[in-house]
Amino acid sequence: MAEKSFRDLFASAYEGGKVQKRASRSSFASDRAAITDSIQKSTAAAPGALGHPDYEGLAVGQTALSKSVVFFLDIRGFTKLSFVLENEELLLILQALTTASVLSVLQFGGHVIEFTGDGIMAVFGDHQGSPEETAFASLNAASFLMNGIKNDVNAQLAIGGGESVRVGIGMEFGEILWSRIGVLGRTQVKPISEVTFLAGKLSTSKYTRSWEAKVGANLASWIQEDLKQKAPRYEFSIGDRKYSRELYLFDWQAFSRSSQANSAELRRRLLARKLEGPVTLAANVIGSTNPPSAGPRKLKDQPFF
Repeated sequence: MAEKSFRDLFASAYEGGKVQKRASRSSFASDRAAITDSIQKSTAAAPGALGHPDYEGLAVGQTALSKSVVFFLDIRGFTKLSFVLENEELLLILQALTTASVLSVLQFGGHVIEFTGDGIMAVFGDHQGSPEETAFASLNAASFLMNGIKNDVNAQLAIGGGESVRVGIGMEFGEILWSRIGVLGRTQVKPISEVTFLAGKLSTSKYTRSWEAKVGANLASWIQEDLKQKAPRYEFSIGDRKYSRELYLFDWQAFSRSSQANSAELRRRLLARKLEGPVTLAANVIGSTNPPSAGPRKLKDQPFF
């Protein structure tokens, strides 16, 4: 259960941003207390918001495996806003929306890994929770964000009677390889996996329309039938091989209605289901004129050197 509504998170971040903007136009010293108080209130629930605490200790070259849900939120619509709002107001809205989205993910136990332009990447899953609890938390977060941005933020930002911002979400569950990459002290811990790249693609407008949450086959296999719908497959070709993955739409509105009607029953039904897979690190290969041999797969298992 979320501690604060999305409306409250957004409003707090927006008002905090206005305090900082006013302070930047006056004496920083005289408004230092107001600035500090605003920042503390908007970020108190999110110390060290970026990264995953289970893997921050990895050194460059070290790796660790986990089974987690990768979550991408793609925020759309700022092009239109940029034509009708002053830059400072546009920045206030983007910052407030980003802050509220980060705090929403944290409220449901997720870990924000990085900012992705107009959006965020998060991972649900750590050494404390089960895969089922991880998946349930990710669905809760998706529904919470969709409802909050669609019904609360747009109600405040509506321009000309239309939606000011829109969002799309991509999610998948599976095995992730964590590693610290970088050089000369400029490094970052990143989750590397087909799961990561698929979830990222699914959040984009090319694959997911606004107000849709699209999930891969691994996570979809756990979601009950009344909360998902079949979607067109994700397919691509490399040489003479065609790769394909099943995709589904997570019905976040049905999830929200079920949660409001009886959240305890919804939780019981979902956590009673076993989340096991198929947890594949490679897409299914179809339509190949040269079926893969028993040896290493082309590209994926071959070293670069």
